[in-house]
Amino acid sequence: MQSRGYFGFYQYCHMKKSSTPALLLLVAIYVIATTITFGQAGERAISLSIDISAPIDSVWSRFSSAAGIRKFFAPSCVWELTTLGKAEILFAPQAPAGQRGAENNVIMAFQPNEMISLSWDAPPIFPEIRKQRTYVIFRFQKAGERKTTVLFTHTGFGSGTDWDAVYNYFIPAWSSVVLPRLKYSCEVGPIDWANPPEDLAAAQRR
Repeated sequence: MQSRGYFGFYQYCHMKKSSTPALLLLVAIYVIATTITFGQAGERAISLSIDISAPIDSVWSRFSSAAGIRKFFAPSCVWELTTLGKAEILFAPQAPAGQRGAENNVIMAFQPNEMISLSWDAPPIFPEIRKQRTYVIFRFQKAGERKTTVLFTHTGFGSGTDWDAVYNYFIPAWSSVVLPRLKYSCEVGPIDWANPPEDLAAAQRR
């Protein structure tokens, strides 16, 4: 695999899409040590935080345009910063439609420098769950003149074996890849998609 986590897993799964059972086993092994958390109403959620040494407006700029998204999230995207605007994160932009990444999602709400929420789909290795949608929320808190804390939540999961696999898939995807790449892009520079950084410090569970 080219890189660990979400983008690396996505590339690998796209190349090996005919070996779904083996891929599911791989994902299960990858997240075997993870635990499940629940909200006050028993809602299962992935809740993470990461501190970024950059001003809050700089961190927000990664979400305010397609150019910002490409600096940390994926090499290509369709991004319309408006309520119900398109929010497609394309990890494999040259792949056929339906196999390119997080597709057919929308921005649900946003407040500049404060928060953004959007719908989210499962990767293609979970075809039945991929037809449905969960949602993610990024919140931004000023922690100093040049320091920002990002609070992240992914929720809206169903129950059952397939949903458990999807939930467990996303724990390392967000904590070990996407949020650390956000931090890297703000502190070091945009991700080089031909050679993305590895072994970045993981986000913390909340």
